[in-house]
Amino acid sequence: MKALVLLGCPETPSQTPMAVYVSSKLTKMGYDTTIAANPAAKKLVKVSDPEDFYHLNLVDLERLLGEINPGDFDLLVGFVHKDAAASFFVTFDQILQTKSLALVFSRDADEVAEFVSMIEESGSEAKIAAVRAFHNPSPIKVKFDKAIKEFE
Repeated sequence: MKALVLLGCPETPSQTPMAVYVSSKLTKMGYDTTIAANPAAKKLVKVSDPEDFYHLNLVDLERLLGEINPGDFDLLVGFVHKDAAASFFVTFDQILQTKSLALVFSRDADEVAEFVSMIEESGSEAKIAAVRAFHNPSPIKVKFDKAIKEFE
């Protein structure tokens, strides 16, 4: 089984530790996990695991977009905290046509609702875990842990 984790812009402090957490959790569930991110987000994740304890497989988001096909991954998990991240998630979701989970978060409740609407209006059947969060990764972790149980 293969999982793809999409990271958005690294502006939010909670995304990097959550990316490592999600990758670890998925790997323990038996997934061969790949993290796709822009160069800045990739560097933050790489620096977060200097001893390569988690053996993170990091790839360039835009390059991967040009290479993926339906069926390449069995699970898609996307961090959605900007409209561009919502667009990337929807695009990957439509191409892969697989089980998917959108972790939608922002410090602004209206933005959370906007990003959820963008995903729902795309016709996506993704499980959406939405929460108001930005600095503190705990609310996102709780939502992820609850939502990922549906994929076990």
